[in-house]
Amino acid sequence: MPTEMAIWRMSSAGPTRLTPSQLSLEERLEDMLVDDPLMTGTDLLVIGRQVRTDFGGFIDVLALDSDGRIHVLELKRDRTPRDVVAQTLDYGSWVRGLSLDDLEQIFSDRVGGDSELDASFADRFDTPLPDVVNLEQQLTIVASELDDASDRIVEYLAENYGVPINAVFFRYFEDDGREYLARTWLLDPADVEAQTAKKSRTKRRPWNGRDFYVILGNTDGSTPRWDLARRYGLISAGAGSWYTKPLRNLVPSARVFAYVGGAGYVGVGRITGTTMPMSEAKVDVDGVPTPVIDLPNLDAQMRERAVDDDPELTEMVVAVEWLETRPVEEAVKEAGLFASQVTVCKLRDDHTIETLEAAFNVVDD
Repeated sequence: MPTEMAIWRMSSAGPTRLTPSQLSLEERLEDMLVDDPLMTGTDLLVIGRQVRTDFGGFIDVLALDSDGRIHVLELKRDRTPRDVVAQTLDYGSWVRGLSLDDLEQIFSDRVGGDSELDASFADRFDTPLPDVVNLEQQLTIVASELDDASDRIVEYLAENYGVPINAVFFRYFEDDGREYLARTWLLDPADVEAQTAKKSRTKRRPWNGRDFYVILGNTDGSTPRWDLARRYGLISAGAGSWYTKPLRNLVPSARVFAYVGGAGYVGVGRITGTTMPMSEAKVDVDGVPTPVIDLPNLDAQMRERAVDDDPELTEMVVAVEWLETRPVEEAVKEAGLFASQVTVCKLRDDHTIETLEAAFNVVDD
């Protein structure tokens, strides 16, 4: 059972306990949660509202936390407590199968315009979108109260079977023209996370400690990043910390699989240096060390960012020795290979690694 939250108004006559109101709070809560998802106690990026599922239901609020975990927030509204518990579990089974492309489409449908999920995630959490998204889910029932039987069901599922479900209660108080909300959890969120982590720990593929995925441009127009990388042995990123910070994960001896969006995998190489500003980097041109920013065929926008004084916008590079490369027209692309919009991430997918080692004739050492 949740711990009851009580509020007293203090005055010279002593404390006066406020009585919760039966105002139809749940009709307003959805707007509140979308405007300020931190009300749940977890900072969230709302990606969808009234999201239609494949079986005709509508999820009230769909959100992402900073770890890439999907959150389903379902309001009780006028449903019976047991109905909302069953509905929330049903939504969880559907959400579990959503791919990154599905989530991006849901987000695009909600915000419209040119907003992209990865950029909005970086703005919200000041960190890149994780390389694995929706590995775990959190189901949260939002209500003013539940009946005792529903409380027991939620506790039983969470504590005995590691189902990531919880309930958060908001009580509404009004006093002298002022409105107040009080929040109480059915179960301690930290305990729920610990229980579900035990059940899901084996679902995440182990990383071999060596292989990385790196995206170097796309086929929408030109591919200056891959052209620069292939010719001079430089992996580059710029135009924001969301793009440049992941480069720091590339350390000497790491193996990278280069990908061009819209084409496929174009190269395999080994990192030979550390990340540095492009304005400080040099490459060998016919035996002569030459500053990268002086290269005659350097993309104009990259050169402009390279000399930008703003450390958040400047171009960054890291040296790589290519073991094998291909032109974009001959990129390796087939269904089932890993792909992500994150600049750099750990490559965990064994099928992708084995396929690319064979395609590029690279021996696993």
